[in-house]
Amino acid sequence: MTELAILLGLAAAGYGVSRWTQFPAIPFLLAGSLGLSATGAVGDPAFVEDVLFLSVSVLLFVAGTDLSLARVGPFKGTAFLIGVVQFVGLAAAGLGIAYALNYGPTDALYLGLALAASSTIVGVRLLQRRQQMFEPFGRTVLGALLLQDVLVVLLLPGLIRLPDGTAAVVGSLGGTIVLLVGVGVVMKGLVPVLLERELDAETQLLAVLGVLFGFMGVAAWLNVPLFVAAFLAGISLSGFPFSGIVHGEMQPLYDFFSAIFFASLGMAAARPDPTLVGHAALFAGAVLVLTPLIVAVVGEWAGLVARPALESGLLLAQTSELSLVVGLQALVAGQIGGEVFSVIVLTTVFTMMLTPLLTSETVVWELVRWHPSRQSDVLSEVPSNHVLVLGGGRNARPLLRLLRESDYETVVVDEDPTVVDRLRDRGITCVRGDGRDRSVLLEAGGAQARVVVSLLRDPTAVGPLLDYVGDTVPILVRVFEDHEAAWVEAQGGTPIRFAHAAGDAFMDWFRQMQSTAQNEPTPPSP
Repeated sequence: MTELAILLGLAAAGYGVSRWTQFPAIPFLLAGSLGLSATGAVGDPAFVEDVLFLSVSVLLFVAGTDLSLARVGPFKGTAFLIGVVQFVGLAAAGLGIAYALNYGPTDALYLGLALAASSTIVGVRLLQRRQQMFEPFGRTVLGALLLQDVLVVLLLPGLIRLPDGTAAVVGSLGGTIVLLVGVGVVMKGLVPVLLERELDAETQLLAVLGVLFGFMGVAAWLNVPLFVAAFLAGISLSGFPFSGIVHGEMQPLYDFFSAIFFASLGMAAARPDPTLVGHAALFAGAVLVLTPLIVAVVGEWAGLVARPALESGLLLAQTSELSLVVGLQALVAGQIGGEVFSVIVLTTVFTMMLTPLLTSETVVWELVRWHPSRQSDVLSEVPSNHVLVLGGGRNARPLLRLLRESDYETVVVDEDPTVVDRLRDRGITCVRGDGRDRSVLLEAGGAQARVVVSLLRDPTAVGPLLDYVGDTVPILVRVFEDHEAAWVEAQGGTPIRFAHAAGDAFMDWFRQMQSTAQNEPTPPSP
């Protein structure tokens, strides 16, 4: 009980610091557990291992319910390409760095696999917090995470059994395939029946736990690692709307076991020394540099524009909670030592800690400015009596299509070089730059515009424009929340919910202006 009380105390402290700093709790919990390990306060390895394996089963089960292939939608091809290239590229980089640091072949294999996948927990939580789950690049990130998790789940059982010979590896992979077949059976057969029954909350929880324990029972019989069964059981229940039921019933258990897992994980690792910290920093640097570069290049080649491709890479630039499972499973099997496991844990701490910083708006736009694309051509003269559109991405297409049919000149301001190049190829005048920058607004004729339509992701970004033009130009601003609409109104703008609504509002204004112009008397000719 003393060990459990210590772990709960560490978990409470870690979540408290997380809420205060607005960073994910996982790095604080891992760092705290590493520090606690150095004190020797929890000295029972068997207790720590039991806690870890019980906790990770619940975590992976709930995480699997977030990874529905249906959510990826039409971006499956892009997600598959990004996921595979990143996985292979990071695994190769991990192997190369490990060999360069004189790790043995087995240690290098596990380090490479630990670097290959990105964190589902961190990626999904950031997308949910920023309301980007259903944007094209958000769906692409979800698809890449799903693919990478499945690859780890398929590869790790074989890697664990590698010392036992080829027959053991084939048997383990065969058992995993049997569980994958079970995923299809539950999705297509069991879940529809459960939905038709309209079960009460208690029975739903029992049904969910029954699926989890059923998968784990089959895994134990087939000699497949139990974490594989837990993850695949979650995927089998990931379809809408049953995944929402699972989250509602399992969320309290998930929160509890999440805190316990990450608070106890560092205790299974060796005490980190400066050498191990340096190695982890090198591996983390490879993840933070190579992942955005690989994903940005592959994403643009597959059809994403520059900013979403880069933002996808930054969201994927951390090692996964499955990386910790990889290290833990190998440690318990005696295939790696505590030092290698410490490197995996520290790499996860470093990368997860930096991800929220790297994905901030400021960092993303600064990196986009270094994009090797054609720079903005200075307009020959400042336009006037035109329609100024801030943001020229997918959401602007309906509006721009309508504007091209009108007689009004249109100018688009967008920071993304790929978007600017595509619009210029269609004959649309563009200014490449940040719509919040006063010099860009001057070049685009913000004060001389007939109307401004802002489709920027952050509605408050039009603040400088509202200050600049005052009440002289109508400004329509896309918003998502009530508090955003209230802020825009207070600043003198007109809030419009969603981009299509912004297009409709503009067209209403446009028709009204046309009608007014037609009803005005024509002045006599001199």
